[in-house]
Amino acid sequence: MVRELNELDLRDIIDGCTVLGTGGGGDPKEGWELIKKEVKKGRKFLLASLDEIPDNKTVATPYFVGSLTRGKIESVYEDGEAARSFRLLEEYIGEKFYGVISTELGGANTAVALATAAKLGIPIIDGDPAGRSVPELQHTTFYIMGLKMTPFSVVTPFGDEIVISKVKNDFQAEKIVRAIAATIETNVGVTSHPIKGRDIKDSIVKNAISYTLKIGRAMRIAKEKGEDVINALITAGNGFLLFKGVAMKSGWKDENGFTIGEFELEGIDEFKGEIYKIWFKNENLISWRNGEVDVTIPDLISVLTLDGAPVTNPNIQEGKEYAVIGFPAPEIWRTPKGLEVFGPKYLGLDIEYMPIELKHGEK
Repeated sequence: MVRELNELDLRDIIDGCTVLGTGGGGDPKEGWELIKKEVKKGRKFLLASLDEIPDNKTVATPYFVGSLTRGKIESVYEDGEAARSFRLLEEYIGEKFYGVISTELGGANTAVALATAAKLGIPIIDGDPAGRSVPELQHTTFYIMGLKMTPFSVVTPFGDEIVISKVKNDFQAEKIVRAIAATIETNVGVTSHPIKGRDIKDSIVKNAISYTLKIGRAMRIAKEKGEDVINALITAGNGFLLFKGVAMKSGWKDENGFTIGEFELEGIDEFKGEIYKIWFKNENLISWRNGEVDVTIPDLISVLTLDGAPVTNPNIQEGKEYAVIGFPAPEIWRTPKGLEVFGPKYLGLDIEYMPIELKHGEK
């Protein structure tokens, strides 16, 4: 069933996406600006279930690739590089696509998909090939299920337009697109995975957009009622409180098109006397409690201020207090193929993945 999202829905979705972005997924302020621009133009934001996609129609995934800290360059495209890359891929294939799939759940990249769909008058699909934010192009359920990225398009803010018809694999595609972004020193718009409805329905995390709406709405209502936003988030998202502390150390660098860094918290309240460290590569990927591994990908590690505002990397401020929340990964990431692509071994660790609920208690 197709439903229209109102402005409050959209705000809740972006807030929920920012939490599930685990520090990455882009700047939610920029994401909201993209959406607000289309709202002011009176464009409709439509959300369609997976069942709505006709078997013979195509959907595709528009997004940005690059570092979180890249400077913004004025685009030659009025509608931006992501929307242009979507249209370019339609032109190359010779078909108008039925709808848009968000590449990941993140404050900016989900907003890109929403805004692109609104610009083109087509729906965004209530599903996602990550169920969180992820650092690299091969980190998708599409890859796990054997669905190809190609053909895909790349558009730069300078007016460069590229269509890549074939690649060795998604790892090679990641190298190619990341090299373009790193070389021109800004983010690029990409549209990939043009996939027929018949092939996509069992290949993505279902109801992912609705899930972000649920989380964002729970946080907003708790804030309006003066209740504990962190507790509301944990309840709505089936999450876990991992730590509370003051940021004592925080550092990062821009490397090969990624924002890479780590930060350290000194415990407060029930965590007093303890230390918690998080390492990120765009997204928070691994944490340590008192020097021992606590949570690793594919499970989610999110950082919020104590009043419930999600924090994107690398915006941790030394001396400020934060809460660290963990969420279980979608089940597809916990399969052998999912863990091979986006588990402890991706981090170079010779350890077995331990689901967050086994370490922190079943809900």
